[in-house]
Amino acid sequence: MHGGNPGARANAASWPEVRVACVWLPQLPLRVEVLRHPAWDGRPLVLAGGPGEGRVVKLCSPEAERAGIRPGLPLREVLALCREAIILQPDPVRIEALLRELLGKLQRVSPAVELGAEHLFLDLRGLRGVYRGDLGLLERAVRAVVPLLLQPRIGVAGGPFTALVAARLAPPSGMRVVPSPETAKLLAPLPIGFLPLPPDALRRLDLLGLRSIADLAALPFAAVQAQLGPPGACAWRLAHGQDDRPIVPQRLAPAVRTGLRCDDPLASADAILAALRHLLARAFDQPAIAGRAVRQARLRALLADGASWERLVTFKEALAGREAAYRALKSKLQLPGALPPAPVAELALELLGLDPQAAKQPGLLLDGPRPHSQLAEAARQLRARYGQVPLYHVVEVEPWSRMPERRWALMPFDL
Repeated sequence: MHGGNPGARANAASWPEVRVACVWLPQLPLRVEVLRHPAWDGRPLVLAGGPGEGRVVKLCSPEAERAGIRPGLPLREVLALCREAIILQPDPVRIEALLRELLGKLQRVSPAVELGAEHLFLDLRGLRGVYRGDLGLLERAVRAVVPLLLQPRIGVAGGPFTALVAARLAPPSGMRVVPSPETAKLLAPLPIGFLPLPPDALRRLDLLGLRSIADLAALPFAAVQAQLGPPGACAWRLAHGQDDRPIVPQRLAPAVRTGLRCDDPLASADAILAALRHLLARAFDQPAIAGRAVRQARLRALLADGASWERLVTFKEALAGREAAYRALKSKLQLPGALPPAPVAELALELLGLDPQAAKQPGLLLDGPRPHSQLAEAARQLRARYGQVPLYHVVEVEPWSRMPERRWALMPFDL
C-alpha cells in the first residue's frame, strides 16, 4: 500500500488541494516507554492487560511479533517464546500527559489542533502563506516538536479521515499526501476495516462478502443506511471521498498542577491523605488560583510496581478553599476500592474548572422562580461533569403555525 499512485504521494515541496494534516503515533503505549528508556528501542516489547482485562497480551512490538507473540496470548507464554521480551504495564497517566504536551507544542504549528487517542489533527486552512506553499516546511515544523522515538507518521489530505488513513499508509517516520481529488481512488482498494464502523457491522459486512471499501461504495446509500444506521451512512460517504468533517480544536483549559515524589512509597491510606493535604496546600498557594473556585480535581499516581492510577473527581459545587476541597476528595478516597491498588511512588494533583469566585447571598423571599444566576451556576457544573450543557429552554418561533411542533423550539441554555 505504501507505493500508491503518484497523486497520492504528492511532492512534499508542493501544496496541493488539502485541508488537514494528521500526526499518527503508532503503538503509542509502547513508544511512551521507549521515550522513557531509549535503550529499549528495537527490543521485543509486550503490553499486558490492565486491571480486570485478564493476564493476556494487549499489544506487542514488531520485534515481539517476529518471535511469535500476538495480542490475546496468555502472558505466561511470552517468555517461553521470547526470553528477551520486556513486559510492560498500562500507563494511561503518562500517555495522557504526553498527548497534552504534544497538543500544546503542535498548536504553535497550527492554531487549530484536535486530539485523538493515538493521533492529532491539524487544520491547514489559511496556512499556505505561513509555510510558503511548501508542505516540506510543515513536515519539518511538526517533526521539530514530536520526538523521533515516537516514530510519528504524517498524513495530509482533504479531510480528517483520509488524513488518518494516509498517515497509517505512510512509511515509518514518513509523510504521505493525498490531494482531495485522489481521495476515493486511494480508499477504494483498502480493506473495509479502515472505515469507522463498529465491530458487529464489520462482521455483518464480512458475512455478506464485502471486503474492500470499493465494495461498500458500490452499494446504494439507502440500503447501507437502512442496514447499518447512521454509522453506515457516514462510512458510505467516506467511501465516496466525502470527508468534510471540520476539525474541532481542543483548548488547554486553565488548571493548577502540582506533584510530589516519595522516597518511600506511600502504602497506607493515612499517608496518601497526608500527601494529598500537602499538595492541596501547595496548589491553593499558587497565584493562578487566587480568587477562583475549583470544579474538578484529577489525582494521578505512579505506583511502585510500575503501573499508574488516575481518578477524576467532580465536586457537587465549585469549591473555593483547600479545606473544602480536601474534605470532598477525602470522602471519595475513603470509598471501597477508591485508593490506588499499590504503594504510591509519585502523586500529582490537577485542579480544573477554575471559575471566578462569587459570593452567595440568599434572597429575602425563598419561594418563586430560581434566578438566572443559579441556573447559570448549575449549567457550569453540568459542563464540568459532562463536557456539555444538557439544558434547553423553549422559544416561540412560529406562533401562527397550525402545527404545534413548529410553534415552539428548544434552544440550548445560554450561559
